[in-house]
Amino acid sequence: MCGILGWVGVGEAPFDARAFSSALGAIRHRGPDDEGVWSAPGVMLGHRRLSIIDLSAAGHQPMASADGTRTIVYNGEIYNYLELRSELATRGRRVAGGSDTGVLLAALDEWGEDAFARLNGMWAFGAWDASRRQLLLSRDRFGVKPLYYRRGPGGFAFASEPKALLQLFPRHRAVNESALLRFLANNELHGHDESFYAGIHVLPPAHFAVYEPDADRLVVARHWQYPEEMHDGVTAGEGRDRFAEIFEDSVRLRLRSDVRVGITLSGGLDSTAVLAAAVRHTQRPPTCFTSVYGAGQSGELDWARLACEAVGAPLEPAPAPEDGWLATLPEIAWHMDGPGYSPAVYPLWCLMRQARAAGVPVLLEGQGADEALGGYPAYSVLQLIDFARGRGPERASLAGIVRRFRRLAGTFSTQWLLLWLARELSPSLHAWHRSRVGFQSLVRPGVSVPPPPATDDLPQGSDSVRRRLVADHARHVLPGLLQYGDAMSMAHSIESRNPFLDYRLVEWLFRLPTQLKLRDGETKWVLREYLRATGQAAIGNRVDKRGYPTPVAAWLVADPAALERRLLAPGSPLAEWCDPARVRRLIEQVGKGTAGADHHLYKLLSTQAWYERCIATGGAAA
Repeated sequence: MCGILGWVGVGEAPFDARAFSSALGAIRHRGPDDEGVWSAPGVMLGHRRLSIIDLSAAGHQPMASADGTRTIVYNGEIYNYLELRSELATRGRRVAGGSDTGVLLAALDEWGEDAFARLNGMWAFGAWDASRRQLLLSRDRFGVKPLYYRRGPGGFAFASEPKALLQLFPRHRAVNESALLRFLANNELHGHDESFYAGIHVLPPAHFAVYEPDADRLVVARHWQYPEEMHDGVTAGEGRDRFAEIFEDSVRLRLRSDVRVGITLSGGLDSTAVLAAAVRHTQRPPTCFTSVYGAGQSGELDWARLACEAVGAPLEPAPAPEDGWLATLPEIAWHMDGPGYSPAVYPLWCLMRQARAAGVPVLLEGQGADEALGGYPAYSVLQLIDFARGRGPERASLAGIVRRFRRLAGTFSTQWLLLWLARELSPSLHAWHRSRVGFQSLVRPGVSVPPPPATDDLPQGSDSVRRRLVADHARHVLPGLLQYGDAMSMAHSIESRNPFLDYRLVEWLFRLPTQLKLRDGETKWVLREYLRATGQAAIGNRVDKRGYPTPVAAWLVADPAALERRLLAPGSPLAEWCDPARVRRLIEQVGKGTAGADHHLYKLLSTQAWYERCIATGGAAA
């Protein structure tokens, strides 16, 4: 896991080697173990290394190919690098050293852009081909690893984080108003090709790009797409067995490391399944870390203890104290290079910090399961609606509808289930709610709020649940979660790995019939079955999962007057767009416990923290 920076142009760079090295230093947290810079006429490549695989100097980057024509800077892990190394050897390509970087270089030499389909892992890289005078950029299928770029006067530059580009091209330190408005209005976060900085773009997940400096030509193309076809004939037993097979192999590959590997454990289904699979492929159970809160808020500690006791794994609680969250928010915004919609970034920050202090630089996480297996209330509600309308494989009846509703109410509560039903059945009611507590309720007259994003370019599938899953996995939910997961882990030089994002598992899950994900009132049915079969039945039978239950609503309104002053500080885009009286009303709604109000208020505070830390004050490192 590393940080990368590169520049390609014609003629002299608009900065010197010292400035380039300083910009690379801005992302030192991504790779504190080693630094490398390589340059040639019209090209500069920089790398910060976090040593995980092959800790020797043989893994140093920038790394050149065997014939010296291709030079790469790469961030990520190719988990199947051993298998690829063997395959390349049969084709006559020898790979020097033991790192996955050398394997990636050889794979590019052997297969070119077709190599992407063979890679099982997470990656973002830039590779300069001197013989063709081309720069190749690529990003993994789901965007686990970030890759930003800018193009214009002074050449083409790319980096793991915008802050490195801003040092080289400071004129981009300005708010991209369209991206910020889409985030505030629609939660759009890293699901498109724009960053929050004007003129800095994001290479989308599952895409690659080729840049030719002599012609100033950039071509961006997709290298992977979600599957269209479904496995409608699979039985429950076949689904259960195949899930276990692919999932366990995903975890096995992600345990490959030359340093210690631990687990981020919430006590819920996803991370407990990771633990259950990990202990089947390790001699000693990995150390687990779980978030806890003060003032009587214990988070998921009791459930995490139960999961660890079942397999004899050590557990380290990671406190997330209330008195530290507001002071930490600016640093979180600096590492994220943008605002966020989830207060769970703060407990995750504390957890990553503790894992690093404990000497565990690799953590396996459960991210990506909800958006593939149907863990959120909306999916169960959509399935219930489809059933009631006769769109499912089973014949609808009033008794069946009541039975399903009661089962779901045991998981999500009757109140939340009714709210989600109202949201899905009545778009006008949802629009009214957004006008009451959403960003639309805050803006001054004349401020144009963008519409929700379209998903017409994504596979639509055969039922409402699958269509929503694809949209959330590709665009609406997962990209933002992965971005803050990468930012919080790399802030503390931690490599975060996601077994649920093994592309083999994702492709199989998106072909799996919905009734094997949401079955008999249970969410994530095949995953629950896996837990029941691996000694974690207590977790597998849970219906009260709380995730990271950050008590953010109480924290937000501890000082309403100070909060209002901060949100509407002169010069910020919020002060320009938001009506003070309406912001004051939103703060009051949070104090009264109005549903959804705390989410929108947190987004405002996160936006203001980013603006103050990264725009108004120049974004210097702490």
